Amino acid sequence: MKLGDCYEANGNYFMNKAFILSNSKMRLVHGEVTGQGSLEGVNYGHAWVEDGDTVIDVSGGKSLRIPKAVYYALGGIDKNNNLHKYDLADFRRKIAEYEHWGPWDLETSTGL
Repeated sequence: MKLGDCYEANGNYFMNKAFILSNSKMRLVHGEVTGQGSLEGVNYGHAWVEDGDTVIDVSGGKSLRIPKAVYYALGGIDKNNNLHKYDLADFRRKIAEYEHWGPWDLETSTGL
């Protein structure tokens, strides 16, 4: 499986929007999703940003903005029930501690 850029891309987006725009509602999320297409049925770790009830995912060069309920349904996220949400203060601590974009606390059922 080719590894994507979700942790870095969405971490950068979160850092820029939450810090620069002082958006305190925004959260960076690391969670276990169930894949579609060529990854159908495969659980793996993924990162995205939540701004209220909207999910923003800029990984892989895309610029997805979708209702949270739809994103969670498509990714089987509620079923997996394996999420870690970070506000700006948490994000700063994790980046300083680990010196990488993540995942930091997420352990998936498949190890992916």
